[in-house]
Amino acid sequence: MRSSRPGSRPRFAYSKNEATDWEETSMTTTTRDRTRTRMQWTLGLMALVPTISGVQQVLLGADAVPGNIEVSAVIDGELRYANVFKAAVGPIILSRLGTVEDSTAVTAALGTVFIGGLARLWSWRQTGRPHSIGIVAIALEVGVVPVILAWRRRFAIHGAGSR
Repeated sequence: MRSSRPGSRPRFAYSKNEATDWEETSMTTTTRDRTRTRMQWTLGLMALVPTISGVQQVLLGADAVPGNIEVSAVIDGELRYANVFKAAVGPIILSRLGTVEDSTAVTAALGTVFIGGLARLWSWRQTGRPHSIGIVAIALEVGVVPVILAWRRRFAIHGAGSR
């Protein structure tokens, strides 16, 4: 018996082809759901990194920076100010996890993180090698973020037809 709603799946298959079509759609939907959940968890966990780090640096200033060097009040103030924006990236991403595949806010936040990583690379070139924590941050910002952006784009393009 078929449902009268357009686009709905048949309750019972009338032929082998209809059963196969239904199974393929079901598997695609399941795969899409799993991929979406993995993407949400990945972005959710990654969003915690800049939030925690940013809040820590806002509260502690230059004392939160590895190497614990003396800086002027101007540099300390600029560091705290800039880290407010770093801390804001996480909540922006977390607030959009429900629409993770097509949220322009997530794209903008991740793009900002990537550009921040490029700024760190520029600093490395101009002032020398950063602390190992900074190198890990650069790897995440410049290496992992583009992969996540590509994953989101691929998911949005290929997953849209199987909703």
